[in-house]
Amino acid sequence: MKASSILRAAGLMAGLCAVVPPAMGQLSSEGGPIRVNADNSSVYEREQRVVVIGNVDIIQGDARLRADKVTLNYASRQGGPQAGIGGGFGEIEKMLADGNVYYITPDLKATGNSGSYDAASETITLTGEVVLVRGEDVARGERLVINVPEGRSTLRGGEGRVQMLIIPNGEAEPESAAAGREE
Repeated sequence: MKASSILRAAGLMAGLCAVVPPAMGQLSSEGGPIRVNADNSSVYEREQRVVVIGNVDIIQGDARLRADKVTLNYASRQGGPQAGIGGGFGEIEKMLADGNVYYITPDLKATGNSGSYDAASETITLTGEVVLVRGEDVARGERLVINVPEGRSTLRGGEGRVQMLIIPNGEAEPESAAAGREE
């Protein structure tokens, strides 16, 4: 492998770990730069894909995505795939998250076994043992779809049913209801 290729790949990885340039991908309704931190990263230029593994923490505006592993698929920038810090990454088209997935905004906290972000539909989908928390309200299901620009979420139960605990403003959960869940 040529020294220039090694330096170019190292520069791409270092640049990715610091900041992915502003992209179409919108984890947050605020938009802006997407900051990616992880233990390891691999850039696959020909496939227009970046894989970050280990304590992955992605932040954009007021939104945060955490997972064990995230794959970012991106479109090439106009003028073709040019390598270099900030030169090879185009708009993020899709993110795939696996293992201990957390999506957090000021309005909600959601967890699941896996997740995806699709830029074309501007949706985030979490699957597998999904828990959605808004304030003190908690909902559980198997598939959560969040439409980012609309601020709308849909939870499905899969083979089971969606379970919800809704706490009206200013009211505490009765002790008898709490005790009934422990049985």
